[in-house]
Amino acid sequence: MIKLQKPVNGELVSQIISYLKKKGEIRATLLSKLEKRFCESKSEFKVKKEDLISCLLFMMNERIVEIIIPEPFQINWEERFLKNLKFLKDSDYLVRQFSNLNENIFDSYEKNAYFFDSRLLDFKNRDASSEAIKNLKVIIKKVPKIKSKIIIYYPPSSKPLNIYETFEGNYNIEFLDFKVNPEFNLNPLLKIEIPLDQQKSDLAIIQSYRKNYMCMYITLIESIHKAIMNVQKKKEKSKNYNEILKDLIRKFGYYCYMYVRSDWIDVKPNPYRWESFFEFFDLPFKIIDLSFNNIRFYGRTFEFWIRFNYCIFIQKKFKNIILKLKELGFEEFEKENYGDYIAIGMDHEIYEVCPSIEYFYFLNKYIFFYHLFYLFFHSFPYIEKLKPQVKFSEKEQKLYRIFLPVMESMLNVQEKRIIKKLIFNYYTFNPNELEIIYHKFLLDEVKFIEKKMFNYFLIRYSKC
Repeated sequence: MIKLQKPVNGELVSQIISYLKKKGEIRATLLSKLEKRFCESKSEFKVKKEDLISCLLFMMNERIVEIIIPEPFQINWEERFLKNLKFLKDSDYLVRQFSNLNENIFDSYEKNAYFFDSRLLDFKNRDASSEAIKNLKVIIKKVPKIKSKIIIYYPPSSKPLNIYETFEGNYNIEFLDFKVNPEFNLNPLLKIEIPLDQQKSDLAIIQSYRKNYMCMYITLIESIHKAIMNVQKKKEKSKNYNEILKDLIRKFGYYCYMYVRSDWIDVKPNPYRWESFFEFFDLPFKIIDLSFNNIRFYGRTFEFWIRFNYCIFIQKKFKNIILKLKELGFEEFEKENYGDYIAIGMDHEIYEVCPSIEYFYFLNKYIFFYHLFYLFFHSFPYIEKLKPQVKFSEKEQKLYRIFLPVMESMLNVQEKRIIKKLIFNYYTFNPNELEIIYHKFLLDEVKFIEKKMFNYFLIRYSKC
């Protein structure tokens, strides 16, 4: 039987708990993120990796945290010739493939089940729990990549964390029927050609992002996504296929929603997070609602019908600005009005298809902030009167233009006109073709947008 000793660093347990408590409504993180925080050379804590892992195992054994590993798989890319595509010329393309992290260890592993879940262990049976801990230590040592799959979960006051079991959360998707009529006319003779070298360059961006910014939500959502793919393959053999699929989709939508909330909506002022622009300057903008009306899956490809609305609160005495916004097409949300303030904004629907969570994340983040900054631009005379001490520049007034290339290339967005119904331009359910399109039109812009916005906001923050 393994005897787990108390951590050498007596403060480490409380430091880990404090970190997990700051992780939003789902108090969880990845082992790789904890290593980065506590063990890297630049870290103020200077904890050894083996001491961190020992501490986490001790905390699990004492029922302070849970350790969860979903179905272990990795993503590889292989060169393949693709033809008869809707938007791309017949050519060689880089295609995503899924495989086990380590064939020798994981080959016999059952799909659609946790590889490890401390919530299922009987800790009263010390021999069984000790054996599970021993095996977990071996896995971490032999397969370092597993650290980006290991979720450290702090249950007290946390929202549920479910992948393969029936969803426990209070969240519903309407599952309404919908049809999409993409607003484009593509000339079949003008299909897009993308050289392989450019594909490799684009791919390097997303690989760098995953390496540096992989978070618990990506691992969680990606695991549910993989489970949905597995279930679809066994459709004919499943008696309760529709119920199982709907439950997985509900979880997929819930954690996508929580991811968006934690990263863009509930964000606190932070000099390293440009997404906190409106919170930092205490601007009177509000996200009224964000909902996923439906999500449909076609193999790996998922189709979203999203609705979101937002507004700015303007004092009634600024009648000219209110009138100007209404003439532009913005609407009044009477239910949001209060006192001497009028709520003016827009209610959008978004129809899009995605092959993977990281593209969903970046595309919707830029849709979200493009429209907030677009409203900021058109209400700028009011902002200047409201916040004269901030002294916003003309460049800041036009921040929405940083996101415009992505909006115009990937959606039916027009700079001079407000579009209520946003539709993805490249409507195909082929995940390989979609992925290449996202690489071409989104990833290179991601690098530019994130760098420009980060540098701008860091400098702006330091001047305040």
